[in-house]
Amino acid sequence: MRKISRRAVLLLGGALTLTVLTGCWPNGGSSSSEQTKNAVKTALKATVKQNGNSYNLVENKALSVKARAILEAYLQDEDAAVYDPLNVTEVYKIDVTAGDDDFGTVVFSMPENAVASQAWEKAANALVTGLLCYYQYNGNNVEFCVEIVKQEAADGQGEAANYMVIFAKRHYGESGGDIETPPML
Repeated sequence: MRKISRRAVLLLGGALTLTVLTGCWPNGGSSSSEQTKNAVKTALKATVKQNGNSYNLVENKALSVKARAILEAYLQDEDAAVYDPLNVTEVYKIDVTAGDDDFGTVVFSMPENAVASQAWEKAANALVTGLLCYYQYNGNNVEFCVEIVKQEAADGQGEAANYMVIFAKRHYGESGGDIETPPML
């Protein structure tokens, strides 16, 4: 068995101490943006369950590639608002088209402690009643996506801002053979 020198132990100990002090301790491979998105999803799922809603949230991560286009279209709408997740009581969805799909969309600013699901509880309550329930398909599913998008200032002079973009895909009814899929509610 090979013996580790005292110098190597001290260097390793110093590196670990520096890692902890600078906040760069490994967190299971997930970044703070992933933790923030997970906090939002946790708050949403808990609120759906708590309110006794009859729909299931079906996350579609593949939709995240459309988040930037959805945010830009959302911000161009004259009725669009960027909500504060800590103080929101109701939201007004904006219908946005990206590619061939339509999405009900709501955008939030990022709170101070965005990685805590408690920071998203009020937003989740507003979303469950004011957005997600309108996008049910196949009986009781809602296909949604949660994404953080960094948006540069329009004039190029201001600071970039991070937005939490939450959107649900609109499914239209289809008919074929003996199967009829109802459209969204």
